[in-house]
Amino acid sequence: MAEENVIELKGVEKTFRDFWMRPVAEAVRGLDLEVARGDVFGLIGPNGSGKSTTIKMILGLIRPTKGTVRLFGLDPRAKAARARLGYLPELSHLHPFLTAEETVLYYAGLSGMKRQEARRRMLELLEELKLAHVRRRTVGGFSKAVWIRSARAR
Repeated sequence: MAEENVIELKGVEKTFRDFWMRPVAEAVRGLDLEVARGDVFGLIGPNGSGKSTTIKMILGLIRPTKGTVRLFGLDPRAKAARARLGYLPELSHLHPFLTAEETVLYYAGLSGMKRQEARRRMLELLEELKLAHVRRRTVGGFSKAVWIRSARAR
Protein backbone atom coordinates (compact mmCIF):
# COMPACT_ATOMS: atom_id res chain seq x y z
CA MET A 1 0.00 0.00 0.00
CA ALA A 2 1.37 3.36 -1.01
CA GLU A 3 2.29 5.95 1.65
CA GLU A 4 0.84 8.87 -0.32
CA ASN A 5 -2.69 7.46 -0.07
CA VAL A 6 -4.85 8.82 2.73
CA ILE A 7 -7.39 5.97 2.42
CA GLU A 8 -6.80 2.47 1.08
CA LEU A 9 -9.16 -0.47 1.01
CA LYS A 10 -8.06 -3.78 -0.52
CA GLY A 11 -10.52 -6.62 -0.98
CA VAL A 12 -12.72 -5.31 1.82
CA GLU A 13 -15.84 -7.24 2.74
CA LYS A 14 -18.27 -6.86 5.59
CA THR A 15 -20.87 -9.45 6.49
CA PHE A 16 -23.08 -8.81 9.48
CA ARG A 17 -23.94 -11.84 11.62
CA ASP A 18 -26.66 -12.65 14.13
CA PHE A 19 -26.23 -13.76 17.74
CA TRP A 20 -25.37 -17.30 16.61
CA MET A 21 -22.79 -15.94 14.13
CA ARG A 22 -24.89 -16.89 11.12
CA PRO A 23 -24.49 -14.48 8.16
CA VAL A 24 -27.42 -12.08 8.06
CA ALA A 25 -26.44 -9.41 5.53
CA GLU A 26 -23.56 -8.84 3.17
CA ALA A 27 -23.00 -5.08 3.32
CA VAL A 28 -19.76 -4.73 1.32
CA ARG A 29 -18.20 -7.19 -1.11
CA GLY A 30 -14.68 -7.03 -2.61
CA LEU A 31 -14.18 -3.27 -2.34
CA ASP A 32 -10.89 -1.76 -3.52
CA LEU A 33 -10.47 1.98 -3.07
CA GLU A 34 -7.53 4.38 -3.03
CA VAL A 35 -7.83 8.06 -2.14
CA ALA A 36 -4.62 10.06 -2.52
CA ARG A 37 -3.77 13.21 -0.58
CA GLY A 38 -5.65 16.14 -2.15
CA ASP A 39 -8.26 13.95 -3.87
CA VAL A 40 -11.95 14.72 -3.47
CA PHE A 41 -14.30 11.75 -3.61
CA GLY A 42 -17.81 10.71 -2.70
CA LEU A 43 -19.56 7.45 -1.97
CA ILE A 44 -22.72 7.39 -4.02
CA GLY A 45 -25.35 4.67 -4.13
CA PRO A 46 -28.85 3.68 -3.10
CA ASN A 47 -29.90 2.92 0.46
CA GLY A 48 -28.38 -0.36 1.62
CA SER A 49 -25.46 -0.28 -0.81
CA GLY A 50 -22.77 -0.19 1.92
CA LYS A 51 -21.82 3.50 2.02
CA SER A 52 -22.24 3.95 5.78
CA THR A 53 -20.63 0.59 6.49
CA THR A 54 -17.63 1.58 4.37
CA ILE A 55 -17.27 4.90 6.20
CA LYS A 56 -17.48 3.11 9.56
CA MET A 57 -14.69 0.75 8.48
CA ILE A 58 -12.52 3.68 7.31
CA LEU A 59 -13.10 5.39 10.67
CA GLY A 60 -12.21 2.20 12.53
CA LEU A 61 -15.63 1.96 14.18
CA ILE A 62 -16.20 -1.53 12.78
CA ARG A 63 -13.78 -4.10 11.38
CA PRO A 64 -14.04 -5.63 7.94
CA THR A 65 -14.85 -9.33 7.75
CA LYS A 66 -12.13 -9.65 5.07
CA GLY A 67 -9.58 -7.39 3.49
CA THR A 68 -7.44 -4.50 4.63
CA VAL A 69 -8.32 -0.92 5.54
CA ARG A 70 -5.60 1.70 5.96
CA LEU A 71 -5.92 5.34 6.98
CA PHE A 72 -2.72 7.35 6.42
CA GLY A 73 -1.00 3.99 5.96
CA LEU A 74 -2.08 2.82 9.43
CA ASP A 75 -4.80 0.68 10.95
CA PRO A 76 -7.75 3.09 11.28
CA ARG A 77 -7.99 2.30 15.01
CA ALA A 78 -4.42 3.50 15.59
CA LYS A 79 -4.23 6.66 17.69
CA ALA A 80 -1.82 8.25 15.19
CA ALA A 81 -4.35 7.76 12.36
CA ARG A 82 -7.29 9.06 14.38
CA ALA A 83 -5.32 12.13 15.47
CA ARG A 84 -5.18 13.23 11.82
CA LEU A 85 -8.84 12.61 11.08
CA GLY A 86 -11.91 14.83 11.17
CA TYR A 87 -15.43 13.53 10.64
CA LEU A 88 -18.75 15.37 10.65
CA PRO A 89 -21.62 12.88 10.96
CA GLU A 90 -25.11 13.67 9.71
CA LEU A 91 -26.40 13.74 13.30
CA SER A 92 -24.23 15.62 15.76
CA HIS A 93 -23.59 14.11 19.18
CA LEU A 94 -22.05 17.28 20.56
CA HIS A 95 -23.38 18.47 23.90
CA PRO A 96 -25.56 21.47 22.96
CA PHE A 97 -25.19 23.09 26.40
CA LEU A 98 -21.38 23.36 26.15
CA THR A 99 -19.75 26.37 24.51
CA ALA A 100 -17.49 26.00 21.47
CA GLU A 101 -14.54 26.56 23.82
CA GLU A 102 -15.73 23.93 26.32
CA THR A 103 -16.45 21.44 23.53
CA VAL A 104 -12.93 21.65 22.11
CA LEU A 105 -11.42 21.39 25.62
CA TYR A 106 -13.67 18.42 26.43
CA TYR A 107 -12.56 16.44 23.37
CA ALA A 108 -8.93 17.45 23.86
CA GLY A 109 -9.14 16.00 27.37
CA LEU A 110 -10.70 12.79 26.09
CA SER A 111 -7.81 12.42 23.67
CA GLY A 112 -5.32 12.74 26.54
CA MET A 113 -4.04 16.25 25.77
CA LYS A 114 -2.69 18.16 28.76
CA ARG A 115 -4.92 21.06 29.90
CA GLN A 116 -2.43 23.85 29.16
CA GLU A 117 -1.69 22.49 25.67
CA ALA A 118 -5.42 21.94 25.06
CA ARG A 119 -6.19 25.55 25.95
CA ARG A 120 -3.44 26.89 23.67
CA ARG A 121 -4.53 24.62 20.83
CA MET A 122 -8.22 25.44 21.36
CA LEU A 123 -7.52 29.17 20.97
CA GLU A 124 -5.50 28.51 17.79
CA LEU A 125 -8.17 26.24 16.35
CA LEU A 126 -11.10 28.56 17.01
CA GLU A 127 -9.11 31.46 15.55
CA GLU A 128 -8.26 29.40 12.46
CA LEU A 129 -11.91 28.40 12.04
CA LYS A 130 -13.00 32.03 12.43
CA LEU A 131 -15.02 31.15 15.56
CA ALA A 132 -12.88 32.84 18.23
CA HIS A 133 -15.32 35.75 18.55
CA VAL A 134 -18.17 33.32 19.41
CA ARG A 135 -16.17 30.83 21.45
CA ARG A 136 -18.46 31.28 24.46
CA ARG A 137 -21.66 30.63 22.47
CA THR A 138 -23.21 27.23 23.18
CA VAL A 139 -22.83 24.65 20.45
CA GLY A 140 -26.61 24.34 20.38
CA GLY A 141 -26.68 27.92 19.13
CA PHE A 142 -24.68 27.10 15.99
CA SER A 143 -26.12 25.68 12.82
CA LYS A 144 -24.41 22.69 11.24
CA ALA A 145 -23.70 24.93 8.24
CA VAL A 146 -21.53 27.19 10.43
CA TRP A 147 -19.31 24.25 11.41
CA ILE A 148 -19.02 23.04 7.81
CA ARG A 149 -18.26 26.53 6.50
CA SER A 150 -15.69 27.05 9.26
CA ALA A 151 -13.97 23.77 8.48
CA ARG A 152 -13.73 24.76 4.80
CA ALA A 153 -12.15 28.07 5.78
CA ARG A 154 -8.98 26.25 6.87
